[in-house]
Amino acid sequence: MMRFIRSGWHKSQVALSKFRTRAVLSAVVATAAVGTSATRGDSADDLLKQTAPYKWIDPLIPEKLPPLTFIKDSSDLEKAKVEVFHGRYKQTLITLSKVHAEKPQDAVDFALTRAQALDALGRQEAALRELSDEKVAADPQVQVRRATLLSAMGRLDQAVSLLKEVIAAHPDSIAAHYELGAVSERIGDTASAKAAFGWFVEKPQDFLERWQMHERNAPFDNGRDVTTIGRALDRWATLNEKYRNNSELDKTFLNIFVRSYDVIDRGYWPAHVAAGEYFMSHDQAQEAAGEFTAALKANPNDLRSAKMMGMIALEHFSFEGAEQAIAAIRAVNPNSIDADILETRDLLLQRRPEFAFAPIQRVLDAQPKNLEGMGLLAAIYGLQLKDAKAAEVLQQVDQIDPNNASAYFEVAQQFSAMRQYPRSAAMYKKAIERAPWWTAARNGLGLLYTQSGDEDLAHTVLNEARQLDPYNLATTNYIKLLDDMDHFARKESAHFIVMYDPKLDPVIPEYFNDYLESVHKQICETFKFEPAVKTYIEVFPTHDAFSVRTTGSPWIGTVGASTGRVIALVSPRPGQGTMGTFNWAQVLRHEYTHTVTLGATDNRIQHWMTEGLAVYEERTPMRWEWVPMLYNAVKKHELFPIDQLTWSFVRPKRPIDRQLAYAESYWICKYIEETYGHDTILRMLSDFHDAEPQEVAFPKETKKSLSDFQNDFFAWCEATVAKWGYDPDTSRKYKEMVEKADAMLKGRDYKEAVDLWEQIAAMRPVDELPHKRLAGLYLLPSINQPEKAADELVLLSKVELKDNRYAKRVARVYRDMNKMEEAANYALLAVYTSPYDLSAHELLKEIDEKAGDHPASVERETRVIEVIKKMQARTAAEDRAAEKNAGR
Repeated sequence: MMRFIRSGWHKSQVALSKFRTRAVLSAVVATAAVGTSATRGDSADDLLKQTAPYKWIDPLIPEKLPPLTFIKDSSDLEKAKVEVFHGRYKQTLITLSKVHAEKPQDAVDFALTRAQALDALGRQEAALRELSDEKVAADPQVQVRRATLLSAMGRLDQAVSLLKEVIAAHPDSIAAHYELGAVSERIGDTASAKAAFGWFVEKPQDFLERWQMHERNAPFDNGRDVTTIGRALDRWATLNEKYRNNSELDKTFLNIFVRSYDVIDRGYWPAHVAAGEYFMSHDQAQEAAGEFTAALKANPNDLRSAKMMGMIALEHFSFEGAEQAIAAIRAVNPNSIDADILETRDLLLQRRPEFAFAPIQRVLDAQPKNLEGMGLLAAIYGLQLKDAKAAEVLQQVDQIDPNNASAYFEVAQQFSAMRQYPRSAAMYKKAIERAPWWTAARNGLGLLYTQSGDEDLAHTVLNEARQLDPYNLATTNYIKLLDDMDHFARKESAHFIVMYDPKLDPVIPEYFNDYLESVHKQICETFKFEPAVKTYIEVFPTHDAFSVRTTGSPWIGTVGASTGRVIALVSPRPGQGTMGTFNWAQVLRHEYTHTVTLGATDNRIQHWMTEGLAVYEERTPMRWEWVPMLYNAVKKHELFPIDQLTWSFVRPKRPIDRQLAYAESYWICKYIEETYGHDTILRMLSDFHDAEPQEVAFPKETKKSLSDFQNDFFAWCEATVAKWGYDPDTSRKYKEMVEKADAMLKGRDYKEAVDLWEQIAAMRPVDELPHKRLAGLYLLPSINQPEKAADELVLLSKVELKDNRYAKRVARVYRDMNKMEEAANYALLAVYTSPYDLSAHELLKEIDEKAGDHPASVERETRVIEVIKKMQARTAAEDRAAEKNAGR
């Protein structure tokens, strides 16, 4: 839904995500693959590992990781403890097979080490048996570890009971108090969680005050204890809204984690994990990725870090990164619930809810009361319009946890990603009602309101979120933007509200509403749908502000974006901070087509189709740069299969993939229109509205399977490009004729050159060069064929997005031919393409005056010309002042 003006193509809707920087994505993809050699194997190797006898042997083969260095004379038990800490889980079990733990402490260490390895490998029942052995079962460390394991296995009530027993016997156990708080949160017992985490700030512990007083004795001399204290204090602060109006608390908690791994114990990599999760909770993905990268460097098989890297990858729509993270987890634990949940999220984000059912069902088969899994299952049903089933799942959640917020949040997030605004808002509000301290739910609702055009509501909700969490990056960016937008001017017409900066963009209201109203009826009638509310057009004076509006971050290489009711646009003005001039009218026509097709399908249209229809509705000739690209793709059989087309927008593998996806999507829509008729497209939109997948819609409406339709479409593509003159023989002839024609131009043999260039144009009808040459030749006095020159210039002007020279030239040609209506149309196109070009406005005014039948246009151009002159004078004065200051 975003237009990339530099190459004339449009970015996908899913790019309206929390995109940060290219560096983050690179880090996510690279780091998610860190872990095991399995993640770097090819598909044949992966298949081999799943077959006998390898699948029986593999669990016994030690990890292929660099060897560790041990302290001299280390015992096997000491070596095993090092190995398990650094992710050599299978090697740990091998080493422990040589250990005979005679001493009580050795028996405890043996049990803890072996259980940790078994747990990581997915052998949780075996790990539980190890920790339940009567020799070690009474040890408090073992009991806490057993409770943590029970919690991970979904036996939450047992975990709570055991932790309470530990605390009763050992009231100073830092780990037990933290785990009790964590498990209490999982079961929705917020009061117990607050009490457990509150212990850390109560006397005599008073860990927060003691840390702030720079106390460095026990427990602050132990990296593990300090990290646990930091985690607990963060949860205490969050649940009790202690971040509100406290600018120092964030720095304090970060310092806890950093000091843990940087000063107290430089080898304690779990502190990096804690710091990464802390950054994640504040929407600072780049910093989080750095922390998880550090953790994975120390332990390449840390499943928690791999999971979090997968989550970051999904936030940035890096499906490759997420899939690598899933593979990394399963290479260690083939039956990992975390991997199944991550796969479910991956499939939901790819808009494939029907395929997400299998992995989430595996989760619920293993843990029927897994609230995260139940929330995702409800979302799957909701996205398939199975509202009764979704409600049934949520009712089951409420029976388990009457105050649950997380399941409703999961459903809200998925509805939000699919632009199901009212349904999503209702779920967010339920989550906020149940967890008023939870900033993520308020952030989600606030960002949803910005995308649905409810800026006032967004301001209110985001300000509430900011008070709870002053450090959230996206929230801060959006609030600053909304504050700036409070100063925007508005011009309202029958169907549109245009918002703009009145100081920097005074020309905007003179044209935008009139143009939009002129295309509104056309587009709505084309798709038999009219938006129920007015569409917002927000024109941002700088590209950074536009990017924040669409993504929450000041970077994205587009000039226009639609989220449904809201169309955001960067100012089509030259100068610092913008992306230069562009044909804003064509961009708005494209984006408004998105608004209409999204509305007609309740935002359920296949992404490639909304893009293809938007390009088709631009009603312009095919872009010159698409021609060789499409020709090569057809001839090399590199067009995308239709079932992969959407993901060519989302996760392109080559620099040209997105542009090719736009071109192919446009072609498919053109093919359907010409072959099956426009009513077929309307019926398909109706199918998508009813949540029918394209695998159902295509056979239903075209009477052909998707694969048969695709074969017919590819054949149509072959026939189409065959007429373009790009085959080897024609290309050789073309090159020879171009060289000969250019030589004629140099020799001033203009008549002969015209004949030859006309032959070249017939040979290659979709090549820009012959049209440019002919336009110039037809205007020469010795040729003097202005009608033909106008035809060529019209073609050139319709394809050009950023430069208005062709539009101005054809306007002058029509003016000189006394075709004033045509002249005015192309002078207006010149204004649309470069609205701050003084000469374009002067040309339009001249033509309208000469025609004598457009007094309103003459009045408008007179007014705009004065505005532009004042802007130019102000800019010149500022430049002179800057030069004068620089010379001092």
